[in-house]
Amino acid sequence: MNTRSGFLNTFCFSLLFISMGVLAGGLDSGTDALTNIKTWIFIILGIAALIYLAYCIIWAFMEKKSWNDVGVALLQVICAGGALAGGNWALNLLA
Repeated sequence: MNTRSGFLNTFCFSLLFISMGVLAGGLDSGTDALTNIKTWIFIILGIAALIYLAYCIIWAFMEKKSWNDVGVALLQVICAGGALAGGNWALNLLA
């Protein structure tokens, strides 16, 4: 078994045990836990996107990357933000 599938298995099992603990507290507890997880994911991915964009801009100023690469990075960050917004919309739609 490679490390990627081992990490994926560990992640899935941890989500399973987290969901069991959340279900023991009732629906309000589960909603609060899901909101907390969602908030942390938004913060972590937002910081990662900002660091990635700053990295590309710095490398473009040092002429190690072209400004076209910065444009592509910007589009990638916009698409990631759109995916987060779409996921949040779908989550609110089902809740």
